[in-house]
Amino acid sequence: MNPEFQRNLYLEFSFARLIGMPLFLLFIFALSYLINEHKFDEETAAVAIWLYVFIVLFWGARQAAESIFDELRNHTWDIQKTSAISPWSLTWGKLFGSTLFNWYGGFFCLLVYAATATETDLPQSSAPVFITICYAIGSGLLVHSLSLLAGLFALRKKQTFNSSFSYLFVLFVVIYMSGMMISAKNDSLNTLNWYSFVIDSQAFGLISLFLACGWSIVGIYRLLAQELQIRTLPWIWLLFCGFLIVYSHGLIIGSDHKGHEFHQNFASSTFLMFATFAIGSCLTYGLILIDENNPMLIRRLWLYARQENWLRFFEEIPCWFVSLLLVLPASLYLSISFPFAETSEKLHFYPISAFLLMVRDVALVLFFNYAPNPKRALGLSVLYLTFLYWIIPAIFIEAGADLLAALFLPLFSENIGLSIILAGGQVALIGYLLFNRWQKTINQLQNDI
Repeated sequence: MNPEFQRNLYLEFSFARLIGMPLFLLFIFALSYLINEHKFDEETAAVAIWLYVFIVLFWGARQAAESIFDELRNHTWDIQKTSAISPWSLTWGKLFGSTLFNWYGGFFCLLVYAATATETDLPQSSAPVFITICYAIGSGLLVHSLSLLAGLFALRKKQTFNSSFSYLFVLFVVIYMSGMMISAKNDSLNTLNWYSFVIDSQAFGLISLFLACGWSIVGIYRLLAQELQIRTLPWIWLLFCGFLIVYSHGLIIGSDHKGHEFHQNFASSTFLMFATFAIGSCLTYGLILIDENNPMLIRRLWLYARQENWLRFFEEIPCWFVSLLLVLPASLYLSISFPFAETSEKLHFYPISAFLLMVRDVALVLFFNYAPNPKRALGLSVLYLTFLYWIIPAIFIEAGADLLAALFLPLFSENIGLSIILAGGQVALIGYLLFNRWQKTINQLQNDI
């Protein structure tokens, strides 16, 4: 048996807990039976679903995250990192072992739901009950895996004892997935188009949910492999980016109800590039903000490039940089094919300028992360980006100083050439400041050694 799973099994299960969970649920359902005029019907089914949400989603998410945080509090993480356990064994051992007791309680809740909801949702079909149960299982898996992922990212940023941000993120995911799961049986039967395929919306949502679970588990495996000092190439990340691009592009193409317009070669390629631009941008910002940004990584990459050791270079290259590279060809293509129309409040979409601003933002985040005390880098990065994108341009726009607004946010410029020049100037300025801070930080680290 997987040693990590076996260890969690011994920790989570005892005779008292094995008996206590069914007794607790029995009392709750008995109370529901008495309050509901001695009937087991849709009211009991609703109680079962809400108990499942609490036990599996809320409590289970906390257990998954704490499986990482407890390792560090108890000073056992370094022992696991130096053991012979594989990343895959550690992945499913922590993901399922730490939450097995929650699944134990959730099984009883789903059993009661299936018994009491079959005759109340649709008398002629049990499909809505089956769909809701599948959504419940998928939601539990996704919330647990995302919670464990959040814990691993907190571990990489050395924020294991201040895990409030991780729990806030998990709470948001739990609330969202709870609403999706509970409303699954109430959705009217309809279809959607994905490329040229007509798919039932509930089936498509369920497939998407389990695909998200699979990618989340793969993400846990890759992060644990890095923690165990196993060198990997970023091909899995490229596959993930490609999957998201194809997935979202299919929804864009299928959303055209008029028929043939989106299937023209030019339009299809344009929206493919737009999906690439949007997905790459979101992944770049997400990773640069939550991942570890070590100044020594840039030095190692520079040394590998000088030595032409490209295997080690690509093993060390951060995934946010891969996502950023995907945005570059998309922005060049969109600059040729996309109309530069005013979107709202004098704001324009200039793909090249938007790409340069993204490079500026990445440099700004790295600038704060390379500070002598980078603990507040995330908060400072979000604060400065809020000022640059919203507060300062809004003040100048309201004051009628459009040129000054474009100076801080070049997308307000009426001229694309001026917009590119302003964005490039900001990249040069932040890049210069970043390079100086990086040199000082590297020199300080070398002196400390």
